[in-house]
Parts: sequence; structure tokens; C-alpha cells
Amino acid sequence: MSAAVITGAAGDLGRALSEAFLAEGYHIYGGDIAPVEPRAGLVPVHLDVTDRAATFALAERAAAEAGPLKLWINAAGILRVVKVADADPLDWERIIAINLTGTFHGCAAALEVMRRGGGGRIVNIGSLSGQVGGTALHPAYGASKAGVHALTRTYALEGARYGVYCNAVAPSVVEGAMAGQMSERQREHLARTNPLRRLARMPEVVDAVRYLASDAASYTTGVILPVNGGSYLS
Repeated sequence: MSAAVITGAAGDLGRALSEAFLAEGYHIYGGDIAPVEPRAGLVPVHLDVTDRAATFALAERAAAEAGPLKLWINAAGILRVVKVADADPLDWERIIAINLTGTFHGCAAALEVMRRGGGGRIVNIGSLSGQVGGTALHPAYGASKAGVHALTRTYALEGARYGVYCNAVAPSVVEGAMAGQMSERQREHLARTNPLRRLARMPEVVDAVRYLASDAASYTTGVILPVNGGSYLS
């Protein structure tokens, strides 16, 4: 059995990822500031991803209790639906702190433990907004996710010598809590203008993460995998 850490484990994506990797036999440590539902094979951990010491302590704990630590998924993140002209500086600081700095701490903690344990896989949750920007969300969201994409490439290069892979998925708007923060009109517009005429579905994002965490991606690192229905072709 190997250990996995999933941050943002109380969110709908975090819960879906936890279920998927429990089914694959991982012993999961689910970190979040919100309560995480305990279940067989999953250890809930109160984690503020902006706390670097706590993030490193979680990596060490997972390796010591259920190691080796072979998978770390940075799924913690927030967004604000707001007009760009109304963007609040305090929201900027919080979004950057959680989405970008929190991912930085997670990548650093995972690399530190995985390099000693013979390698592993880091998967970050990026976004289409980090590739194309947008006017319907706080500008910090796209900026933070663009930073996540750059971090992914940096940790891929640094981790390669240790057998540590680092990749990211970049979904467009996903059905669930994320889409629920938008108005029905915004959701309809996004679906109508997408080449596949719909929003992303949670299992599609989960399956993309599963691929990047699997041996099928044994020659894949530093990739930002689009899950956007063809709305951005890079």
C-alpha cells in the first residue's frame, strides 16, 4: 500500500478524487480547513495549505504512517465570481495565497519526501483561466492558475532526477460547486460557446488526474493537460 495526500479533500473535486484513489488501493490523507468525512482508508486532516510547516508535517506523517508517499494532489482552491472592475485586493491576496502559494507548499513538501522515498507523482489542479484569462472571475484566479502551471513545469524539471513526476490538469468550468457560483445565464453561455456544447463533468477531470498518476504516464512530466472540450487548443 502507498500513501497519497489530497488537499481540498472536502470539496466536490477533492471528494471525487479521494473516492477514485481509494478504489485504487491508496491510503489517503485528506487535507482541508473544512471537515473531511472519514471513511475506511481515508484519514481526515485539518490543513491550511497556506501553512508551510503544517503542509510539510503532513507529508512526513503520511510517509511515516502509510508510506511510501507516492501521490500528492494539490486540489485546494477558491474562486470569486466578480466583474474585473469590482475585484477586491483582499480577495486577490486570499486567492493567490490558497491557489498559488498553497500549491507551492504542497509541491515542495511532496518533492522533499518523495525524493527520499524513491519517487512519486504530483498532480496540480490548474485551469483554463490560467491559459486564457477571463472577465467573469476575479483576476487573481487566472493569475494564480497560470502560476500553478509554471510551478508544475519547475517541479517537473527539479523532480525528474529523483523520479518525481509533476503534471497538472487544466479544466474549463466543471459541473458542481464551481459552476454553482455562476449565474444560470453564465453557465448557459459557457456551454453554448464550447465546441462540445457543455461544461466539463467531474469524472472527466478525475480520469485525467488518474491518468497522470498512473504508469501509463511514465514518460509524461511537466504537462498541463487540457480538459476543456476544445475551447482552447494549445
